[in-house]
Amino acid sequence: MSRLASSDSARIDVSAFGLSDIGRVRKNNEDTFVIFNLSTGEDCRAASLCSHTLGALGLLLLVADGMGGEVSGEVASSMCATTVPQRLRENLKSLETVDQAGFALKLREAIEHANQLIFQKARSDRNFRGMGTTATAAAVFGSSLFLAQVGDSRAYLSRNGSMVQLTRDQTFLNYLADMGAQLPEDLENDSRRSILTQAVGTSETLGVKMTYCQLRDGDCILLCSDGLYNMVKPPGILSVVNGRDSLADKCRTLVQMAKDQGGTDNITIIMAEVAGPGLLPADRAAAVAAKEFREEDFGR
Repeated sequence: MSRLASSDSARIDVSAFGLSDIGRVRKNNEDTFVIFNLSTGEDCRAASLCSHTLGALGLLLLVADGMGGEVSGEVASSMCATTVPQRLRENLKSLETVDQAGFALKLREAIEHANQLIFQKARSDRNFRGMGTTATAAAVFGSSLFLAQVGDSRAYLSRNGSMVQLTRDQTFLNYLADMGAQLPEDLENDSRRSILTQAVGTSETLGVKMTYCQLRDGDCILLCSDGLYNMVKPPGILSVVNGRDSLADKCRTLVQMAKDQGGTDNITIIMAEVAGPGLLPADRAAAVAAKEFREEDFGR
């Protein structure tokens, strides 16, 4: 057993709950989520509270929102949710030692591998042409949270009553903003706001956006598909996250809020709380700061 898993002074406990709902309009659910213990290979069942003492290989949370029409979106998101955790665990187990940089690189490679499999299936079978999926992964490794982002599913971190979005939607409007182009006045209702600049499986190459941050005792991680945040604005989400209900009840409340606002898309949520002496202590002055992943920041 690694020191991370066996030393009480380094103990980190993670509780997580995930929920996916078809919503009120769609005929099928193209969303998928994963809560996967990379140390044991245990895949948490849907709508079950998962409680883990973090092991040497960490814990993976992932939300995938499929697209492509008919059943193609379901196939793409399911392939991503199956491939990424298994590939990541196999790659980590093949290493003699796993450091932070190595972990992040293997996380990125796992999503790139899923991209290749989905792209090849779409190219070889006309029934699945054009299919793809978002992939937002948050992996707890020691006291670090590594994020891998493709598409517009989101990851947030709640600390000290505030919530920070850790990912940036890979959409056409954000692309225009990055280029310095003039944006429309009414961004919320612009028809282009949901156009993605990339998705897993739609192209042979993929640029996975990697970021990371340091976790503190009591932090709460939230992953969701756009079926939540397009229906429920950040203040509404934050009010639930800051409440005293269980993780399961918070997820159920958020799903219901999205449905009450129309439920026009599938709704998928994962919430996870971290605690333990292996984390930096809670600090009311400590802001959440996500940084772009660079190998040289980890001594490589």
